[in-house]
Amino acid sequence: MKKIILSICILLSATAVSAQAVKDEVAFIRSIFGKEKKELIRQFMNLNQEESAKFWPLYEAYTAEQQKLADDRISAIGDYARQYSGLTDEQAGSLANRIFKNDQAVLKLQNKYFKKMSKTLTPLKAAQFMQADQYIQTTIKSATQDLIPFIGEFEQKNKH
Repeated sequence: MKKIILSICILLSATAVSAQAVKDEVAFIRSIFGKEKKELIRQFMNLNQEESAKFWPLYEAYTAEQQKLADDRISAIGDYARQYSGLTDEQAGSLANRIFKNDQAVLKLQNKYFKKMSKTLTPLKAAQFMQADQYIQTTIKSATQDLIPFIGEFEQKNKH
């Protein structure tokens, strides 16, 4: 699983950040990773037929809700990329609050589906899925974060 995720991170880091570049990368990664993620989860979970029948509908519902939250996060990152060079206090505060709300919504979604999966399967299987999903999401966030300049980063470099 780690090799595939590393490959995706390399793809993420291969282009410059702009709103359109972010959207293009996301579309590309989703087209590849959406299918690969499901296969990674399938292999990692090692579910029997009965468990699979219960798990995959929950996985699909979770993924659909997660996608909406990912779109919101990508929108905030795109806005940051567009506003970066002239970012005001108001814009910075608004963007930070959007990311905080998104992070909270993601945690709420994970908790909701952990409970559902715990009841439908077992808490152990639910935790196993959440562990894999967290790993994938953290890896993607980390790779994305590497593409985003820190506020004031370019101004600092120009002073030296």
